[in-house]
Amino acid sequence: MYKIGDFSKIVDIPVRTLRYYAEYGVLVPSEIDKFTGYKYYSEANVIECELIKLLKSLDFTLDEIIEYKDNIDEEILEKKKKEIEERMYLLKLKYDRLTYMQEEIKSKKSYTRISETEEEKVLRRKYEKRNVGKSA
Repeated sequence: MYKIGDFSKIVDIPVRTLRYYAEYGVLVPSEIDKFTGYKYYSEANVIECELIKLLKSLDFTLDEIIEYKDNIDEEILEKKKKEIEERMYLLKLKYDRLTYMQEEIKSKKSYTRISETEEEKVLRRKYEKRNVGKSA
């Protein structure tokens, strides 16, 4: 068993984050001393933590991690891929608009007419609606 400080070094996650994960229910320590409140982590927690870090790197929210970490399947991964594709597409539209603005500025034209397209508005609202209340 590892104390939280040692575990923090092993998994390369700050103690503060580990405490938050324990409180939130993302990564529950194997043991908590009833008298001192000290948290102890096991080798199983190390493996679980590596999965959590992987899922975080793939933009899963903490709520999604809690829900899916014990039963990740192809459907869940496909759903996340679709979300990322939507964000990539929206970012591409924004990138193109920025490029257009740069060209307008270089040619000393007005860029005040350059605003979010209807398609971008719909995608942004869809993305924001889906992520309301989700943990980062």
